[in-house]
Amino acid sequence: MLNQIPTILLQSSSDPALAEVKSITPKTFWLPEGASTLSSEIDWVFDFINYINYFFFFLVVGIMFYFMWRYRQKGREVYARGPSHNTVLELGWTILPTIIVVVIFFMGFKGFVSAKTPPESAYQIDVTASKWNWSFKYPNGATSTDLYVPAGRPVKLVMRSDDVLHSLYIRDFRVKQDVVPGRFSSLWFQADNPTEGEEFHWLFCTEFCGTGHSDMNRKVFVLPEADFGRWVVEQGRWLDKINDADLWWKAGPQLYRACASCHTLDGSIGTGPSWGNYDGSGDIWSRTSSPSSQHKIDGGKPISDIIGPGKEHEVPEGYLRESILNPGKHLVDPYGNVMPTFKGQLTDRGIDALIGMMKNLDKFDATGKLISPPDGAAGAPAAK
Repeated sequence: MLNQIPTILLQSSSDPALAEVKSITPKTFWLPEGASTLSSEIDWVFDFINYINYFFFFLVVGIMFYFMWRYRQKGREVYARGPSHNTVLELGWTILPTIIVVVIFFMGFKGFVSAKTPPESAYQIDVTASKWNWSFKYPNGATSTDLYVPAGRPVKLVMRSDDVLHSLYIRDFRVKQDVVPGRFSSLWFQADNPTEGEEFHWLFCTEFCGTGHSDMNRKVFVLPEADFGRWVVEQGRWLDKINDADLWWKAGPQLYRACASCHTLDGSIGTGPSWGNYDGSGDIWSRTSSPSSQHKIDGGKPISDIIGPGKEHEVPEGYLRESILNPGKHLVDPYGNVMPTFKGQLTDRGIDALIGMMKNLDKFDATGKLISPPDGAAGAPAAK
C-alpha cells in the first residue's frame, strides 16, 4: 500500500530520449494538455465537433438577427402569408445533418475501437475500487494507492469494485471507464512523457459513490521504464525490509492512507469509527484492550463480550485483525457494513504495522504524521 519511491526517480529521467518527449496534444481552452497516445485522436474529434457547433451557432444566430432587422415592425400592420413548403430547404436540413452525424459516428467509432483494444504487450495493473479508496496491484504483488506506470509502454488497467458503482477517469490521458460491482472492466493507455519533480496526472472517480466520493482523487506518476522496473521491485518487498520493531512508525502511517477516508485519528465522526477517542471510551486500542470496555458493537453488546480468555478472540489483536480482513462480522454501533475487506491486499506484516500504529496513536497527529519518534529512531519519515 505504500507509495514509497526514491526521490531521484521523480526528479529526473534516466533516459534522455524519454525526457525530451513532448506532450501528445497541447493545452487548449477546453482541454488540458494531452499526455497519452490516445489524446491526439480524441482531441481531434472533440475539436471537429466543436467547430461544427461554432459554425452552426453563428449561422443560426446570424440569420436570426438578420431576420429581426430585415422584417422588423415599422409602425404599420402588415399581413403577409409566408411560404408553407420548400423542398430544397427541407431536404437540405435533413440530408446535411444526417451526413454530419454519420461522419461523426464513424470518427468516434474508430476512436472507440482503438481505446478498447489494448496491444497484446500491454502491462497489466489490477485496480480495486471501494468506498473510498483505489488500490493498484502490480504483477509482482506490489500494491500502491497512487498509480505508477512505465513511460513508453502500453498499460492495461483491469478493474473491479468491492461495493458500489465507481468510475476511473484520468483526464490528461483521455480515458474513462465505469467500475461496476460484480464484473470486470478495463481500459488502456500509453503515456510517453515521464513526469518529473513534483509533476503528476490526476486520477478521479467520476461516479458519485457516497459521502467520501471526493476523497478518491489519486495521483498518476509516469516513470522511465528502467526506473519503473526498479520501483516496482522495491515496492513489492518494502515491508519485508523493515525491522519488526519499526513497523508501527515506518509502515503504519503509509498503510493508514488507505484507511484515512473512513477512519479519523482525532475522534471526529467519519464513515467508520474513529481510531481516536470519539465516544468517551478511549482510542481504538483502549476500547478493545480494556476488560471493562463498554464500547458497543452488534446492536448494543459490549465489545468486551467477545475479547478475552475463553471468548471469541483471546487478545484484542485478533479482533482488530478480523475487523480488517472480515469487517462485516462485527459492526461497531451505530455504523453499517460498508467497509471493504483488505484480504489479499494486506499481508500479516501490514496488519501488524497498522495494529502497532493503533497502540501508539499518541505519537501521531490527526493526519497520521509521526510527531514523537521512538527512542533511538533517527530520520523517522512523515506520512505522505
